[in-house]
Amino acid sequence: MGRRRKRRKIIAKRVVRIPRVFQCPHCSFTTLSIVIKKTGDRAQAIIMCGKCGLIDDEDFADIPAIYQPVDVYAKFIDMYERGEAHVRFTPSTTSAS
Repeated sequence: MGRRRKRRKIIAKRVVRIPRVFQCPHCSFTTLSIVIKKTGDRAQAIIMCGKCGLIDDEDFADIPAIYQPVDVYAKFIDMYERGEAHVRFTPSTTSAS
């Protein structure tokens, strides 16, 4: 008189990934993208918003090669709130029809 064997529940592990798109401090939309270009010991970060046209080119000499876009985003937010970021705006390429 055997019983049926119980099935084990499979517990799915949630993988937390680093975001690639961030929230813009100017327009509050999640459309801010960061591209890091590394040359030697210097790194240049290009920060662009697809909604409001915010563009910032920052030259970070103190960022190590291991830095990710999320680390550059944190530095950019600090600079933006202090008023030290060199932000310019370009007109958006989308037309309102």
